[in-house]
Amino acid sequence: MRFFEQLVHDGKSECFYQVPMEFNKTTDKSILRYCIGAALYMPATRKMISQEIIAHKYPACTTIVLDLEDALGDLQVVEGEENLLHMLSDLASARASEQLHIDAMPLLFVRVRSPQQLEKMIEQLGPYQQMLTGYVLPKFSTKDGAHYLEQIKKQNELGYTLYAMPILESQAILNKESRLAELLAIRTLLEQFEAIVLNVRIGSTDFCGALGIRRSIQHTVYDLATVQDCLADIMNVFLRDESPFVLSGSVWEFFGTDDAVAGLLREITFDTLNGLIGKTVIHPSHIEVVQAKYVVSHEEYCDAAHIIEQSHGEIGVEKSSYGNKMNEMKPHFVWAKRMLLRAQAYGVLKPGVSYEQLFTKQVGV
Repeated sequence: MRFFEQLVHDGKSECFYQVPMEFNKTTDKSILRYCIGAALYMPATRKMISQEIIAHKYPACTTIVLDLEDALGDLQVVEGEENLLHMLSDLASARASEQLHIDAMPLLFVRVRSPQQLEKMIEQLGPYQQMLTGYVLPKFSTKDGAHYLEQIKKQNELGYTLYAMPILESQAILNKESRLAELLAIRTLLEQFEAIVLNVRIGSTDFCGALGIRRSIQHTVYDLATVQDCLADIMNVFLRDESPFVLSGSVWEFFGTDDAVAGLLREITFDTLNGLIGKTVIHPSHIEVVQAKYVVSHEEYCDAAHIIEQSHGEIGVEKSSYGNKMNEMKPHFVWAKRMLLRAQAYGVLKPGVSYEQLFTKQVGV
């Protein structure tokens, strides 16, 4: 797979100064953790998922999460579990018959409801777990987090390559009086299992639900004071210094109108400004918009490359190649490293090309 594959031909593109890299589930974790992009959630009861993957119905879709949790009613869970087994069986057959190559297969995750359901799904899916990139772990907390992670670690010891993507959305994180202790304890736990933690996700919908609030199409989660306060603490704990963790942004709930796209763009702008990469999406129309915003501009790339090149102590500060800012080698070093990793994954735009041009070209506008 490659982001914007339809715009890259023979390793070149009229849009890209540096084209995005190719990747699949076996790509080294140091870069794969930046490649989640727009993670499209689908209810695990959906019957046609395997056929859609084999047929490449959504060519821009590089990550799919098969949801056994909030996307299903309690009475649908068994149906979802059974459908998931059939779907992965179909994908395994397509792989065996060379209808589906690993390089053309989206990163595939299953969101479970509990450690107990994870245990059940591991037993039920067995060798079909080879089709998965990992599991999404909702309402992740110190109470049951180790149980989740130990199970995934054990599967890797048996020969699978599976990652965990915990979601920070519990009441203990939302509540001010328990938040800091819980976040620090979760970080310590995740550090112990860092080799299998691909991405740390933020579940703002649950935070809003607990508070009885909801953003409008004109607003972002950063406009909700209590949620923004919680997000700030999560980012402070998980993004400081050279953290091994990548944080992803909250799901955007609106689709189908120009206002919905405009709101999504506003929220992604705040996400990236705050260091979040990757976003949960619930509609295919969001995919191209989200991933276009992660492409690095030529100016950002030049700044980041220059900072890394000049980080050996000869100079401390220097005017940027665009002549419009000062680059400080020590304070901007971590930013520059992360920007170059993002450039590997999503590419670098040619001077004069905007991200708007990128996502409109993808959808043929």
